[in-house]
Amino acid sequence: VSHDTSVDASDLEIALHPCASTDDFHQRIYTSEAYLLKSFPPDLESLKRMDQPTKKPKVGYPIAELRTPCYVIDAAVAKRNCQRMQDRATKLGCKLRPHVKTHKTLEGGVIQTGGTKKGIVVSTLAEAQFFATGGFDDILYAVPITPDKLKEAGELTNSLTQFHIIVDHPVTLQAVLNAAPAPGKKWSIWIMVDCGYHRDGVDPEDPAAVQLAVDIAGSDHATLGGIYTHGGHSYDSKSVEEIVKIGEDEREAVVLFAERLRSKGVQVPEVGVGSTPTCSLPPAHLKGVTEMHPGNYFAYDTMQVDLGSCKLEDIAVKVLTRVIGQYPKSNMLLVDLGWTGCSAQGKECGYGVLDKPELRIKTLKQEAGEVEPAQHGDRLDMDKYPIGSIIALAPFHSCASTKQHSKVHVVENGIVVDEWKIASGW
Repeated sequence: VSHDTSVDASDLEIALHPCASTDDFHQRIYTSEAYLLKSFPPDLESLKRMDQPTKKPKVGYPIAELRTPCYVIDAAVAKRNCQRMQDRATKLGCKLRPHVKTHKTLEGGVIQTGGTKKGIVVSTLAEAQFFATGGFDDILYAVPITPDKLKEAGELTNSLTQFHIIVDHPVTLQAVLNAAPAPGKKWSIWIMVDCGYHRDGVDPEDPAAVQLAVDIAGSDHATLGGIYTHGGHSYDSKSVEEIVKIGEDEREAVVLFAERLRSKGVQVPEVGVGSTPTCSLPPAHLKGVTEMHPGNYFAYDTMQVDLGSCKLEDIAVKVLTRVIGQYPKSNMLLVDLGWTGCSAQGKECGYGVLDKPELRIKTLKQEAGEVEPAQHGDRLDMDKYPIGSIIALAPFHSCASTKQHSKVHVVENGIVVDEWKIASGW
């Protein structure tokens, strides 16, 4: 089984949630029920050819036959997570536009959209093309676009019923408006709004932000599709109360901005909020919001467990690894999992949680990892971990782990029953 060895950009961008201590983190995690279980494409036609399945995947064999390290998923857990989030959105009175970057698979997208294959968020144009080729529509590319990407974005705009791009700067907007799509088509442009994350987005109180919307609405080549915000700073929260407050800030930032735009005669069809923490632990209401767009909830991870978004049994994915060395003098095991198999995030939290609570990952090199006792001073019983035995890691950050692999194996009762292709590239 091959896997993508690139490093996810989120390894550099997302601040790791601090753990009081490694032992405290693992002890708290394990109070839950134990649970196991590239490159710029030359053109869209090349991407379509790349995405064509070459052969039917092998299924119906035990996980012991998998080449490690590998990525596995319990689809039943993912479906349960998705149903809960859909129910939450319905209760809050808004649509769910799921982000698909956590899994990057067509099958996962079908689950998230309830089979409609409409209304998703992507982080790369490669993801957009992958899902468009797979029959999805109403796709929002939720990263501020740059001029070099407009050719591909225009082709997606021309081929889909709805394809949306995001801007937060007048220079970018002018480049978009100067590159009109095909006759009869218009750009659907959303404005990214900063709700306190301070990574991207316009200041909703800045008159220049209103002017950006006025310029979009007044163009013959574009329509304002909506406004979008992401409370990514919720990942740095120290309490549930802090997450709820950030969710309130998300809501207020976009709802008040939408009201300002409407007072200027600008129509705002959609008002979107969301991160997985703020959608798993939402504010009391989302009045004025039309859609929420979490993504990590599909699989969750141990970072979300620590934040309070979910429990350990809600984590749908695992990275499987094998013991490849025993070193009694060093009181250490060596496994065939490096950061190329799960990302380098979460070192201070053991990179996640192993299915054997007495163990933790000390460090990951490129293609190998060192495993030590979870409790300082304990000695490893090497007979419990024979060479070749499998250990499962619930990852610290499932989005980053997905990026390291080309496929995910669907496992039921220890048997591989399906294989899902993971989109790659940017």
